[in-house]
Amino acid sequence: MASTKTTGPRTASRIFKTIWRSPNISRVEIASKLGLDKSTVTNQVNRLIDFGLIEETEAGEASVRGGRRPIGLAIRKSFGRILGLEIQVGSYTAVVVNLSGEVLAERKEKLDVDAGNFSEVVLRIVRDSASGLSSGPGPLLGVGVGVGGLVDLKKSRIRYSVPLGISKPLDFGKTVAAKLALPCFVENDANCCAWGELAFNRGEEPRDFLFALVEYRSDKASRGNFGGLGVGFGIVYGGKVYSGAHGNAGEFRSAFCDGRGELQFSLSKEELMRVESDRSVLDRASDELARNMALLVNTMDFDRVYIGGDIEGLNTDFPATLRRRLEENWMYPSPRDVEIGYSSFGGKAVAYGAAGMMLDRLVAEHLLPGTS
Repeated sequence: MASTKTTGPRTASRIFKTIWRSPNISRVEIASKLGLDKSTVTNQVNRLIDFGLIEETEAGEASVRGGRRPIGLAIRKSFGRILGLEIQVGSYTAVVVNLSGEVLAERKEKLDVDAGNFSEVVLRIVRDSASGLSSGPGPLLGVGVGVGGLVDLKKSRIRYSVPLGISKPLDFGKTVAAKLALPCFVENDANCCAWGELAFNRGEEPRDFLFALVEYRSDKASRGNFGGLGVGFGIVYGGKVYSGAHGNAGEFRSAFCDGRGELQFSLSKEELMRVESDRSVLDRASDELARNMALLVNTMDFDRVYIGGDIEGLNTDFPATLRRRLEENWMYPSPRDVEIGYSSFGGKAVAYGAAGMMLDRLVAEHLLPGTS
């Protein structure tokens, strides 16, 4: 039998997430949805209210039998704020969001970072952003950081990053997180985007989807190393971000590439450097990406595809290209029912998603008052 020490925080977190997904839900509805006793829900809800995490809203509709109208519950979005960061070679993007996922402040600045100064630079950015982006009520609750490469979220370690030049494991937990006075986690940039959809997507909870992060980096190092065009996938299955057997899930290299190499596409480095200026190159790169994604989406039976990053600003209708390749890749008469769309956060997709990842960690690890 589970102990109270384990059950209490887990139950409080489940109730918090349920209220988050369904604003104005009543205590009775929570009990029914989670299969909990009404008294348990009442006790946990009262604790969360006492801590200021949730609040009562206007009463809902009365039942067909009449009687008192149930009182709704909602997350108190002014409880605190979360900082999300994307760290690239030549720049960083920072956003501050409240507990409803509303962007309160944002900043993008140039940056000179490499493997040698990474921890020092990130610490400075966190501290500058925490003090400089102070819009909104409530304290700063945590910091999420998104970077390109192989990242071990659980061990708080960057294992390898081509964009940042990190060729041996970097202990983010010791060199960055341990030196801050608030929780801080690092995650792969594409996975951050998936976390963002899971954390901040209200209403029906997305369970099986692919987030394709497509970024074009114009700095000299990125263009010289891999042509500037970078792609990563955030994979969500069963409502959870899938990291794979070795933590490498979501890494992309086109099936049309021959032999080993650092380029993600079959196009040459010189061609990839012209993606922004040469429409024919953009069309070829888009189609090659769509053909790879079509195989993955159809094989895994995803019902949604989110597309984010710099591709939203390029002159191409990538969803239409992907839709065509999905249909061509499907061999059965019944059409595939896949919802495809842009994330609508453009260049902020990773930073916003990093904030979503941080919110999930705060709840999952019982770091919010009332869930501990």
